[in-house]
Amino acid sequence: MASKSNQISAMVALTELLREHPELPSLDWSVSAGGFLHGSWTGDEDVRPLIDAYAAVLGGDPSDFSYSRSGGRRAGFALKTVWRDVEFDLWVSGPARMQAVTA
Repeated sequence: MASKSNQISAMVALTELLREHPELPSLDWSVSAGGFLHGSWTGDEDVRPLIDAYAAVLGGDPSDFSYSRSGGRRAGFALKTVWRDVEFDLWVSGPARMQAVTA
């Protein structure tokens, strides 16, 4: 069984991140039993600026990917990094057509 202290550490790191960087866009957050922070967002806007904002604060280089959903192409970005000894796993996606225009 995973230690609850790992979850508490993750929640403290998320609280510090959001308190110290209120300019960061909102994400949907969850904490795994192992203490990993998962942030995600799926929208209809260009999500590259969103993941870039988190990369600038947390460090790391986002990777890109694409997939199909409801017959449309989607573009996504993932960022896996460690900040204050807590693992962050961020995943965002938006319409592929917007990514191609801004890339």
